[in-house]
Amino acid sequence: MRRRTAFTLIELLVVIAIIAILAAILFPVFSQAKAAAKQTVCLSNTKQIALAFQMYATDNDDRQFFRGGWANSRSGNTKLIGPGDSQNHYRWWNLLIPYLHNADVFCCPADDQPTESPDTNGNADIKRSFIALSTSESLVLTEIDDVSDTMTITEKWGSDHLGPVTDSWIEPFNGDFTNDFTDPTRLWTAANRHFGALNAVFMDAHAKNVRGGAIQASKDLSGCRLIYEYPFGGPNPPTVYSPSTAPNQPNLCSSFTWP
Repeated sequence: MRRRTAFTLIELLVVIAIIAILAAILFPVFSQAKAAAKQTVCLSNTKQIALAFQMYATDNDDRQFFRGGWANSRSGNTKLIGPGDSQNHYRWWNLLIPYLHNADVFCCPADDQPTESPDTNGNADIKRSFIALSTSESLVLTEIDDVSDTMTITEKWGSDHLGPVTDSWIEPFNGDFTNDFTDPTRLWTAANRHFGALNAVFMDAHAKNVRGGAIQASKDLSGCRLIYEYPFGGPNPPTVYSPSTAPNQPNLCSSFTWP
């Protein structure tokens, strides 16, 4: 009679164990590869936004867009901008869309909570993962000494422990680039979702990946130098020494030494 062969229970368990070990090794690699791909797509989107910013500035005498509805805007234009009103075309992303022809670039594929933002008609149909720096608002690019190290648009979180983050503008004087006191691996408002880094548009219209620590160590990257050299307007403008209004999130600019 021919002898029948089969796996023993021990052999089967060994095979299962080997497969489990290989899966444990490979799954994190696949996850990191997927995250890296999303980072690359997001950086590509950021570069398109940078080109749109460059074209917008060229058409507006090299002037950065203003922060509407803000009493401290350097432009002096404090028109209110709210949902559904006639001023939505002044929102910074709507000013750039004519140069993009595709609002999808404002959404980072790694952001699972993009803010539904209004278009020029007030319809909240633009998914937005980016935020503009108030430190550079209304400035003329040719007036700034180091445009290659000065950010103007970066990424934001979709939510924090307080709820959704829907801000349009980011403020280093309100702790937005400091580490979140509830989770030190995160920045407070700026989204360092790409392996601890974020994508940003610079005022010379290039885009690159920046780490949170580099921003916190630089007067230029943080935008704090712009606040010092080009003070805001309004009755009580923020300065590099202003106390932060965000609880437990200090004014990053006050950590630097100023003349």
